[in-house]
Amino acid sequence: MIGNSIKIFDELESTNDFVKMNVSNLEHGTIIVAKSQILGRGRRDNVWVSKVGNLYFSIILKDDVDRQSIFKYIVVSSLSIVRSLKVFDIEASIKYPNDCLVAGKKISGILIESLGSTKLDYMIIGIGINVNQIKFDELSKKATSIKLLTKKDINIENVLDEFVRNYNEILNMDFNEVFNMYLSYSMVINKKISYHDEEYIISNIEKDGTIIIKNEVSEHRVAYNEISLKEFY
Repeated sequence: MIGNSIKIFDELESTNDFVKMNVSNLEHGTIIVAKSQILGRGRRDNVWVSKVGNLYFSIILKDDVDRQSIFKYIVVSSLSIVRSLKVFDIEASIKYPNDCLVAGKKISGILIESLGSTKLDYMIIGIGINVNQIKFDELSKKATSIKLLTKKDINIENVLDEFVRNYNEILNMDFNEVFNMYLSYSMVINKKISYHDEEYIISNIEKDGTIIIKNEVSEHRVAYNEISLKEFY
């Protein structure tokens, strides 16, 4: 369960970095929120522009976390975001492995970091959701927000409350059911990609995060960092 303790700051360099620096003092499930971040980032150290008006938070997980469960928490977090957006009549899809998009534009991203080898000391789930931002400058064709889609000012705390409610509910569901829901929102299944200069179709995603790609002559099981899905965003 998450969200029994929620700490809100006006500004942090990064909510994930704050958790890492204070991990010994934070209980499992604690959520750290920043109204803005100076050094927000996504996967592969991509910059996440973190202006006031959006929701930036990190969750610390300490109980029963191991390297094999990382993708499980990506699945749970992605679904929690998608279901939270439904409250605002927004239909989002999931771009494997860690982004949520609406009509091809990014509205949310997830960054998971951890410490340990097989058995992890902890896992941090960092999440950014575009809530009230209406100008994205050079990213205007690639990003959107709840406010842009609904034409309404949104209470950021309500978005967080909705996420926490959905997360705790999904975490208690049978993972087979959860994973099937995740696949139903995936925007990459049956899409074409290039792998070693050959064209393939993404035919499936397995529960450990492995992608199955195939063409007329071969089939491969690949990890998310072995292929590029930039063409989908």
